[in-house]
Amino acid sequence: MARKHTSTGNISSHRVDRRARQRVVAVGGAAAVLLASSAAATAAATVTGTAGLTAVASTSALVHSVDPSPTTAAASADTTAAPTSTPTATTAAPTATPATTVEPTARATATDAGPAGSNAVGAAEAPNPLAASSASAQGGVTASVLAEQFRAYLAGRPGSTSVALYDAATGETVVSSSATTRTGWETASTVKLDILAALLSKTGQSGQLTSSQTALAKKMISISDNASATSLWNQAGGSAGMNAFYQRLGMSATTAGAGGKWGLTKTTASDQLAVLRAVAYPNTTLSTAARATAKSLLDGVISSQRWGLTAGVPSGVAVEIKNGWLPYDGGWVINSLAHVHGNGRDYVMAAYTRDSASESTGIATVEGLSRIAWAAGTVRG
Repeated sequence: MARKHTSTGNISSHRVDRRARQRVVAVGGAAAVLLASSAAATAAATVTGTAGLTAVASTSALVHSVDPSPTTAAASADTTAAPTSTPTATTAAPTATPATTVEPTARATATDAGPAGSNAVGAAEAPNPLAASSASAQGGVTASVLAEQFRAYLAGRPGSTSVALYDAATGETVVSSSATTRTGWETASTVKLDILAALLSKTGQSGQLTSSQTALAKKMISISDNASATSLWNQAGGSAGMNAFYQRLGMSATTAGAGGKWGLTKTTASDQLAVLRAVAYPNTTLSTAARATAKSLLDGVISSQRWGLTAGVPSGVAVEIKNGWLPYDGGWVINSLAHVHGNGRDYVMAAYTRDSASESTGIATVEGLSRIAWAAGTVRG
């Protein structure tokens, strides 16, 4: 069974003055994950101290029916059952389950059980314990150091990855990517949090969805139901409505999936922090009541899907998480969004991966980033 993270405290209670912390430091390559322009074909690691909204409320991507058609699968996203969380480090990669299956039972953590020649990642995904101890002893790391840690780790991982972290305690943001010219990653079911936020942005001060929307949103978030997501995507205005919402949040590197294919929305980890901040912290896009509605829905996520950015986080620390997974374009899309808070820490993190040979490989990449983030401690300027 997965470690259970209990939600504690009010996720909108941590506010910081971020205007005084606006800064940009480029480490190890181009900072193109922040823009829709092409990144240099070298490792990119960017650090920014951004102003504006902070933090995240998110939840896990959950159970889905199986569609044998890759094209149809891409249209609705996350069409294979996601793995459940277990502490076992050598579980084989999960396989697609029948449409009647509600909860999958297999889960990979540290070992990639893909084809011969694929790498075992138990050691690679964890940060250096000595470095972690040093970070804790010194009260955390600088943003540039954490960006470099992400970059170095991703240099040894397959596929392409975009990762971003915002530390609400200090107002520092770290953005990094693997060595890739890619400028967009498919959202898969992480877009369901975007859909929820877009709908809540239209509720004004009441912050309440209609009764029918609430019923659909509960299924979309708690079990990541695709049919509910399609209905709510349409109610949010489809691609046009979602693009307008993204523009409102200043998400210049995000484009809604066309033709109802919401799972193929293209984004970056950096852009997704804008949605997560809007859901969790006071802002002009979502009212206090709307954020409370979002949190109540996020609290309903089933425990079996809390893999990804929960890795390395101690028991008792609250983690709200929304995951996405999709077999696509000859590989796997594995994504995770999380708000981690407790035990003196408060940060939001987004990780988007593509082109992993197996589902478990992508999950291991994300979980390695999560361990590095927690071990690093508070991110300083």
